[in-house]
Amino acid sequence: MSDLKIQTHDGTPVELEGITLQPVSQSVAWIKPNWGFVWNRPYALKIKQHGETRQVTTWQVPIRDITQIVYYALWGLTVLFSLMTLWKTIKDWRTPHD
Repeated sequence: MSDLKIQTHDGTPVELEGITLQPVSQSVAWIKPNWGFVWNRPYALKIKQHGETRQVTTWQVPIRDITQIVYYALWGLTVLFSLMTLWKTIKDWRTPHD
């Protein structure tokens, strides 16, 4: 039995000028007894207009995932500060001390 679960979740529908929009998200969860990993992302958008429902995926209409952008920025800052610390350490190590 696999601990990996992939699920889709429908969000709250919003009606705008006769068109109903409903976001769809996807979650990937890997849960163990003492730890776990969960990743959520926007997946699609359900559009209901004139009694007809269609689903547009993020491949067809890009949906910006702000959380992912923030994660990339934090990782970038982590790498930047790590490199700056390493550079300062090497610089101090090479500088002769009296």
